[in-house]
Formats: sequence, C-alpha cells, structure tokens
Amino acid sequence: MPIHNLGYREWDSDRESGKTRWTVVAGVGIRRAWQSFWLRRIAFVVWAPPLAYGVLIFLFEQVLTNSVQGNTDSMRGLLRLLLPAEMLPVVQVTLDGLDGADRAQMLAAARPLLWKSVMLQLQRSQTIGMVIVVGLLAPSLISQDVRSRAFLLYFSRPLTRIQYICGKCATVLCYLLLTCTLPQLLLYVFGVLLSPDISVIGQTWDLPLRTMAASATIIVPTTLLSLMLSSLTVESRFATFGWFAIWIFGLAAFVVMRNLNGDTSGLVLRLSFLFLLFSDLSVAILDIPSLSPHTDTQFAFIFALSVICFAVIYQKVSAPLRA
Repeated sequence: MPIHNLGYREWDSDRESGKTRWTVVAGVGIRRAWQSFWLRRIAFVVWAPPLAYGVLIFLFEQVLTNSVQGNTDSMRGLLRLLLPAEMLPVVQVTLDGLDGADRAQMLAAARPLLWKSVMLQLQRSQTIGMVIVVGLLAPSLISQDVRSRAFLLYFSRPLTRIQYICGKCATVLCYLLLTCTLPQLLLYVFGVLLSPDISVIGQTWDLPLRTMAASATIIVPTTLLSLMLSSLTVESRFATFGWFAIWIFGLAAFVVMRNLNGDTSGLVLRLSFLFLLFSDLSVAILDIPSLSPHTDTQFAFIFALSVICFAVIYQKVSAPLRA
C-alpha cells in the first residue's frame, strides 16, 4: 500500500505533559555522559571517602562512650585534623567550656560540632572530585549543539529555551548529586548506624538538611558557571580550559598570598578562589563557629554569579533562533 494511502492514525499510547519535555534532553545527556570511561571511574571513587570519615565518627563515639569524666583532648585532636586552622581558635573556646563536664553535657555540645566538622571536611575533599566531574561533563553539553547546529533539531519540536536549559542543567546536577550530595547523606546514615545509641539522631537531626542546603549552594552556581563557559564557544576544549583555569588561577593566588604574608582572609581572595568561597558558605550553613566577616557578601556574590551565568546561557541559546 502506498504511503500516502495510510492516512492518519490515532495515538493509542499515554500522553505526557508538555512540562516534562526537558526530561528528554536530560535523559539523553545523562546516558551519553555515562559512556565516558573516566567519568564512571571518578563517580565510583568519590564514594570511598564517606567510609573513611565514618571511621572517624565511630572513634569519636567510642571516646564519648568510654569516658566517664569530660576529657576533650581526643576531640581536640580530631578537630585539628578536620577543621581549617583559622577556625580552631573559635572552636577552642567551645571545647574549653567542656572541661570537667559530664557525659550528657559533652554529648549535647561536642557531638554536633564534630559531626558537622566531619561533614565539612568530606564536602571540601569532594570539591576536588566535583571539579573533575564537571570538567569532563559540562563543556561539551552546549558547545557541541552550537557547533553541530543541533538547535535546528531541538527547537523544531515544541521545546522552549527554558526547557532546553533545564535539561542541560539536570544532566550536570544528576552527576553532582550522585558524587557530592548522596555520599554525604550516606556518611550521616553510616554514622548513625555506628553510634552506640539512638540519641544521636535527636542531637544531629538537622545535619542532613544543612548538608543538602550546603550542597545546593555549591552545585547550582557550579552547574550554571560550567554551562555558561560551554555556551560561549563552539569548541568544548576551550570551555574545558576555561573551567580548570578558574580553579587553577584561584589556587595560585591563594598560594602566593599565603606565602607572602600568611593573610588569606581578604574578601577578594576568598571570592576569586571558589574552593575558599564554597568552604566559607558551607561553614555558615552547617553552623560551625567561624571568624569570617564576609558571609553575607559571599552569599550575595554566589546569587549574582548564578543570575549572570543563567542570563548569558539564555542569551547564547536564543542567538541561533534570531539568526
């Protein structure tokens, strides 16, 4: 039978809402990214640190369980390993107040502090893995569409520019949630299981919420920044270079300032080096004592950076449609 005699046929499958069209873009990006050999290996490697930090929580809980009188020497040693040097004087005041305290007082004050410190250190260590994951994943997401003119295919369908951007962002967010947020939640569950009693939940119940908030503060601007770099070029290698250059130059500035005068508390430095910026924001969200006076400015900077990156992405995605 000739094709023109087939006529129209009714759609007998379930219809989906047009609001879920972005999930198709995200699904394709996630499946294509998973084909990367190095991305798969890194995604598995970043799940190892939660187990190591879980051992620290276990040792800490054993110290509290076996100590009859308030002895904070072991806690001081653990906190020196976990916290940045500039936070130790503030934390030292809290620990000095626990000298001679009974076990109940020590649990109520020291347990949340050390658990948050462990979570902060895990988050700082996973930032390195996050940089590599994003560097392997994000640079090609939009730049390849620009080079291959895949926009002609995307926007020939009923797909809006916002849905396209959401699909690309969801691709990066999926892997960052897998490699950053989920391991931290796993660490909390692991720590609860290793604790001697269930009272630990009552003293640390807000930690998973704070952890997810801190992860979101890091993941969202990171995703938008990497996709902005991808949208600015048709060559993904240039976007990759730009992504790693931002982190390397920030690290170089930090090393130079530390070696010159040892002062790394300047606002410009802590804004230009994203590692320090994200660390300060995590400290504030986790409610760990800190001497940093720039927290409000840093939150405003992250918000402004996210808005600017989204505006640039939207403008670059819209450009081919105006041509």
